[in-house]
Amino acid sequence: MSMTATEFRKNLFTVLEQALAGETVEIVYQGSTVRVTAGGSSTKLSRAKRRNTLLCDPDSIVHSDPELLKNMEAEWTKDWKKL
Repeated sequence: MSMTATEFRKNLFTVLEQALAGETVEIVYQGSTVRVTAGGSSTKLSRAKRRNTLLCDPDSIVHSDPELLKNMEAEWTKDWKKL
Protein backbone atom coordinates (compact mmCIF):
# COMPACT_ATOMS: atom_id res chain seq x y z
CA MET A 1 0.00 0.00 0.00
CA SER A 2 1.35 3.44 -0.88
CA MET A 3 0.11 6.85 0.23
CA THR A 4 1.14 10.43 0.71
CA ALA A 5 2.19 11.87 4.04
CA THR A 6 -1.09 13.79 4.23
CA GLU A 7 -3.11 10.59 3.75
CA PHE A 8 -0.95 8.90 6.35
CA ARG A 9 -1.59 11.72 8.86
CA LYS A 10 -5.35 11.55 8.27
CA ASN A 11 -5.43 7.76 8.72
CA LEU A 12 -2.58 7.31 11.16
CA PHE A 13 -4.11 4.70 13.46
CA THR A 14 -5.70 2.72 10.62
CA VAL A 15 -2.36 2.57 8.83
CA LEU A 16 -0.58 1.49 12.00
CA GLU A 17 -3.12 -1.28 12.52
CA GLN A 18 -2.56 -2.45 8.94
CA ALA A 19 1.21 -2.48 9.51
CA LEU A 20 0.76 -4.48 12.70
CA ALA A 21 -1.38 -6.94 10.72
CA GLY A 22 1.63 -7.60 8.48
CA GLU A 23 1.05 -5.21 5.59
CA THR A 24 3.91 -2.98 4.43
CA VAL A 25 2.82 0.63 4.04
CA GLU A 26 4.85 3.04 1.92
CA ILE A 27 4.57 6.76 2.57
CA VAL A 28 5.82 9.22 -0.04
CA TYR A 29 7.17 12.39 1.55
CA GLN A 30 9.12 15.08 -0.33
CA GLY A 31 10.01 12.65 -3.10
CA SER A 32 11.31 9.96 -0.75
CA THR A 33 9.58 6.77 0.29
CA VAL A 34 9.35 5.66 3.90
CA ARG A 35 8.20 2.13 4.71
CA VAL A 36 6.21 1.27 7.79
CA THR A 37 6.31 -2.37 8.83
CA ALA A 38 5.75 -4.15 12.09
CA GLY A 39 8.84 -5.20 13.99
CA GLY A 40 8.96 -8.42 15.90
CA SER A 41 5.71 -8.91 17.76
CA SER A 42 6.75 -9.19 21.34
CA THR A 43 5.15 -8.61 24.67
CA LYS A 44 6.68 -7.05 27.76
CA LEU A 45 6.86 -10.50 29.27
CA SER A 46 8.80 -11.91 26.31
CA ARG A 47 11.28 -9.01 26.55
CA ALA A 48 11.81 -9.49 30.29
CA LYS A 49 15.18 -10.81 31.34
CA ARG A 50 15.17 -13.91 33.49
CA ARG A 51 16.78 -13.30 36.84
CA ASN A 52 17.59 -16.08 39.26
CA THR A 53 16.80 -14.42 42.54
CA LEU A 54 16.45 -17.48 44.76
CA LEU A 55 19.73 -18.77 46.11
CA CYS A 56 18.22 -22.09 47.10
CA ASP A 57 15.83 -24.71 45.83
CA PRO A 58 12.23 -23.35 45.87
CA ASP A 59 10.94 -26.65 47.27
CA SER A 60 13.14 -26.18 50.33
CA ILE A 61 11.23 -22.96 51.08
CA VAL A 62 7.82 -24.54 50.55
CA HIS A 63 8.56 -27.54 52.74
CA SER A 64 10.62 -25.69 55.36
CA ASP A 65 7.76 -25.48 57.90
CA PRO A 66 5.35 -28.44 57.77
CA GLU A 67 3.01 -26.84 60.33
CA LEU A 68 2.74 -23.64 58.27
CA LEU A 69 2.08 -25.66 55.13
CA LYS A 70 -0.66 -27.61 56.92
CA ASN A 71 -2.34 -24.37 58.08
CA MET A 72 -2.11 -22.83 54.62
CA GLU A 73 -3.67 -25.89 52.99
CA ALA A 74 -6.50 -25.80 55.54
CA GLU A 75 -7.21 -22.16 54.68
CA TRP A 76 -7.12 -22.93 50.95
CA THR A 77 -9.59 -25.75 51.48
CA LYS A 78 -11.99 -23.33 53.23
CA ASP A 79 -11.68 -20.86 50.36
CA TRP A 80 -12.24 -23.54 47.74
CA LYS A 81 -15.44 -24.67 49.46
CA LYS A 82 -16.82 -21.14 49.04
CA LEU A 83 -16.45 -21.47 45.27
